[in-house]
Order: sequence, then C-alpha cells, then structure tokens
Amino acid sequence: MSNVDRRVWRFHAYQATTSFAIWIPFWALWIREHLASDFELTLVDVAFWVGLLVFQLPAGVVADRLGRKKTILLSEAFRSVGILGYGLGAAFLQYQIANIIWSVGAAFSIGASAYLYETLLEAGRESEFPRYIGRNTMVQLASNAAGAFAGGILVAFTGEIQHTLLLGAAINLASIGVAATFVEPDVTRVGEPTFAKQLVRGWHIVRRREGVALLILFEVVLGVTLYTMALFRPLYLTGALGIPEAQVALWVSAFLLVAALVSGFAGRLSSALGEFGTIALVVLLAAAAFLGMAAIGSVWFAVVLQAPVYVAWSLQPAMTTAFLNRRLEPGQRATVLSMGGFAYTLALVAVLPLTGLLTSATDDLVGLTFLLGLGSALPGAGILIAWRARVAPWPAASPVPTRLVPGAGRISRFHRLLERMSRMRP
Repeated sequence: MSNVDRRVWRFHAYQATTSFAIWIPFWALWIREHLASDFELTLVDVAFWVGLLVFQLPAGVVADRLGRKKTILLSEAFRSVGILGYGLGAAFLQYQIANIIWSVGAAFSIGASAYLYETLLEAGRESEFPRYIGRNTMVQLASNAAGAFAGGILVAFTGEIQHTLLLGAAINLASIGVAATFVEPDVTRVGEPTFAKQLVRGWHIVRRREGVALLILFEVVLGVTLYTMALFRPLYLTGALGIPEAQVALWVSAFLLVAALVSGFAGRLSSALGEFGTIALVVLLAAAAFLGMAAIGSVWFAVVLQAPVYVAWSLQPAMTTAFLNRRLEPGQRATVLSMGGFAYTLALVAVLPLTGLLTSATDDLVGLTFLLGLGSALPGAGILIAWRARVAPWPAASPVPTRLVPGAGRISRFHRLLERMSRMRP
C-alpha cells in the first residue's frame, strides 16, 4: 500500500469514528420533549445556522491559512462539546448555546474534504477524487447506520433517549485521536494578504468561473429541502405515519445502509452520467420521493420513500464537493467552499422558522412533503436548464460546413457525407 493510500484509509477511519453518531434518530425527539412547539424546535435549530453564518466565512479563510489538519481538530473539539451540551440541556436557551458551540465546529469542518482532495493532489491523483469521496461517503453512512442501530438498542434497553447524546459526545472524542495522526498535505497555497482580499478573490471566482455559481445554487436548493426533511423526519415517522419510536432507529439505519451502498458507486455514477447527469439524478430522486410521499399520504408504507431521499442526501454534498474542488485552487479552496456553505446556511435560516410556523399552525407534515417536492423540482429544473445554456451546451455547436468557408473550393459528395456524419450525435 502506497503512502497516499495509507493516508486516505486513515481519513476513512476518522470519518467512521466521527460518523458513529448513536444520537442521530433521537436528538430532535429529545429536544422536542423540552420545548413548547415545532416553531421552538426550528428556532433552536436556527441558532446553529445563525452561528454558522457568523463563523463560516472566517473559518474558510482561516482554514486556507492554518492548514487542513488543525482545522479538522478544532472542528471535532467544538462538535464534541456541542453534542454534550445537547445531552445536558433541558431548556430552550441551553439548546441554543449548545448549538452555537456546535456551529463553530461545523464551520471548521470545511477543511475535511479539502484535506482529502489535497492529499490526492499531492500525489497527482486528484482526478480520482469523485471515486474516493464516494467511498468516503459510504464509510460515513455505514457508520451512521451502525450508530443509529446501536442507539436504538441502547434506548430499547434503557428507555432513555438522553443517554445517546451523552455517550455520543464521548465516542466523538475518538475522532480527535485519529485526526491527530494526519499528515498535512504538501501543496502550495497562494492566498491573498488580507481577509477582505481573500473574500473578494473568492467572490470573483464564484461569479466568473464556469459552473461554480450553479453548483453553489444546487447545494442551496437541494440542501435546504433535504435538511428540512431530516429535521422533521422523526416527527413525520412517528406522527404522520404512526411508527413507534423504537422502530425509528431501525428504519433510519436501514436507509443509511442503502445510501451507503449507492455512495460506494458514486465515482462510477459521476463518470458514467457526467456532471449534468449526476445533478439531474439527484434532483429527480429528491423531487420524486417528496411528491410520492404527498401522494401516498399517511400510510405506514410511505416510509420506503425515505430511501431515495437518503440516496439524494448522500450524493448531493459528495458530488457538489467533487465538482467544485476540481474548479478551485488550494489557496482559495476552503474560502469558496465556505462561501457555498454560507449561502446554504443563509437559506436555511430563512426557511426553517417559516416551516416551523407552518407545521405548528397546520400540524400537517404530509403537506410539508408536497412543498419540499416543489422546492426540489422547480428550482432544480431551472439549474439544469441554466447548466445546459452556460456550462455544457447540448447538442454541441456544429462546425461550419466546408462549402460555406470562403476559398475552400469544391469538395466531393463523399467528403460532404463524411462531414455530415461527423456532426451526428454519438
């Protein structure tokens, strides 16, 4: 095994430890028990995203200056404290404070994918990034599934949801130990001399570089709808579909395994479908699943439509990151990625409270799935149309026929036939 392969496998081990989150199926249920309404639940969650808005851009600039390893260590330290705060909290304000601390860790996590990409870049293997990020997502989701299953067993035996958060904070400390063994990628990062100039340079890249703005918009649109479903999923499963709390973890772990299996082929999917086809697949999966839930209604077997939602949720960040990384330089990579995260966070801060008000007023989580379907399908179609118009036009422009070129002279019918054949779509 080569040195770069050992470093990549160490990165996968880190992702496995940080993703073994036994609290995933239960954190929203635990918090909701101590709050007055769904609206308060969304306000607690918005505290995380507001904190991320504040810290996202500074963390991106710092990550490009400080290095990838140190930012990953900072990310996991703050994340562990945030999870512990969730487990110890029992009131609205306490959850908000825990979320703000957690948001600092999330802001610094922008260096994780950059670490993997630059590790491959150092070895001249950056073209393999989609395959490796797909495999990495598979590791994350498989670990999520194992953690959710373990959390379900813990809750079944103890009857205490809180234990999953307290133990989860302790388990997350193991990720710090693994990340401490990382080797900083040896790549040249040429940044701007000041914070402001770094951001201005990143903004110019977003505006002018082919496809970057559309990829960020894709991240925002699909990210918001998929995250909204993630926030309300436990309430949807237990409230709208009538699934017992003890079974929620089993369903979640099963869907995580499905998403993990698909993610293992993410590199092959992106190679076969191309950027446009991959984006179209994610939009189709999300929109069809949400609209299918709305059409089926409050029947228990609607739960199976969570599977394509999980697949879309796993592919969207992995492929967006892959397509963005190939368009960015080391000195601006984390900065531009953080700008995309900032836009996504800003959208969530606006959407989540409105969603909480809507569900609190109507108590209709099935109706919410219909809105999420429209929110995925309509903007997603617009992104695909813009992609064809600006990034990858199709069909490709035909060459000017030789007979129309001045001075080309007369050519035979046979050559004209070959010329027409060359313009045919493969």
